[in-house]
Amino acid sequence: MHQKFPLVGYLFLVGTAFFTALSYAFGRALDPDIDLGTATFFWFFGAFVCSIFVVLAVPVQRAEIKRLRSYTKMFIYTSVLTSIGAALWILSIRTIGIPLTSFLMKAQTLFSLFLGMIFLGERLNKGETVGIVITIIGGVIVAYQSDFGLLIGTLTAIGAAFFYSCISFIVKKIGSDLNMLTVANLRALGVSIVVFIFLIATGSFQMPAHYIDIVFMALGGITGAYIAKASQFQAIKLIDVSRTTAVMPMESLFVVLLSYFIFHEIPSVIKLLGGALIITGVIFLVLFRGKKPEVMDK
Repeated sequence: MHQKFPLVGYLFLVGTAFFTALSYAFGRALDPDIDLGTATFFWFFGAFVCSIFVVLAVPVQRAEIKRLRSYTKMFIYTSVLTSIGAALWILSIRTIGIPLTSFLMKAQTLFSLFLGMIFLGERLNKGETVGIVITIIGGVIVAYQSDFGLLIGTLTAIGAAFFYSCISFIVKKIGSDLNMLTVANLRALGVSIVVFIFLIATGSFQMPAHYIDIVFMALGGITGAYIAKASQFQAIKLIDVSRTTAVMPMESLFVVLLSYFIFHEIPSVIKLLGGALIITGVIFLVLFRGKKPEVMDK
């Protein structure tokens, strides 16, 4: 039974938002001349190194090693999709900055909803319909760019959101009996392998000129893929799932603040308004997700 005000749960929720935003900042701090594939490799290799310590420290994770064969499909799907999505995400950060990328990445929820409708036969209720409309309006405001280069950055952010939503869909479809932390561990390993093979095959691997960039990439993977996710899982245990939607506006707020104070970048007022609409729409989608359509008619 949940406490009336589970302070620890909300602290974990704040931690989820902050460390996710921090991973955006590490991505933005990278040398833009580093090859996308190389950046993606070091990002997830750092997360994989972290996962080794997690497996050694957590008995449940060590026990999952005996079941690795059951993770084969998930390992392949998430590795390939994440490799593409992460590269697009990094490219978007370099092109349009971290605040707009953060706003547009919220489209994951919208894409997940559409995938559920198409492949799982899920139906919309009124609350979700309102959420879709609000999200699309906000998305159009944020996505509109008069400069072609910025438009490409916007499209890559939307593409990244799509690939990450495909991962969520696959997890929902075939991962119900799998340990999610083990999935994250294997995904980090899989992306490292997929991207490294690609880099070697194309001869595009390059060692970063500055070791600080390796540190940024490793910390980006650790903060985003591990600390943030672990905080989120712990928060869900302590507070109602519906209340965890508060992480959405908090994450974007932290991203905007980090962007302003560290990189001295801030979107225009109209873009911030569009981002606020996206977050509002996504909160509608999450809160009303799973409610039967007829319930909304009462």
